[in-house]
Amino acid sequence: MFSVRVILWTLAMAYTGFILTNQGLRTFNSLSITEAFLGALTGFFLAIMFSLRERRRQRPAFVAHSIAQIFPDWGTSHENRDSRRKL
Repeated sequence: MFSVRVILWTLAMAYTGFILTNQGLRTFNSLSITEAFLGALTGFFLAIMFSLRERRRQRPAFVAHSIAQIFPDWGTSHENRDSRRKL
């Protein structure tokens, strides 16, 4: 899936960059080539970014414990915390 995503994003953004130069298909100068290259580079980086995001979402969460296990006295008042520790 990664290679398909890279190819599609790169081609789509290169075409978008070429079209945004407003030169037309018959005019093929250095400006249209530069914009197509920059669009392809942007598409390549977007494909990498979205692929890494998908892999990160498939991983299990970093926090493996609930907040109640980390802070057992979170909801109790200050007086209740002191009396519980003295026992």
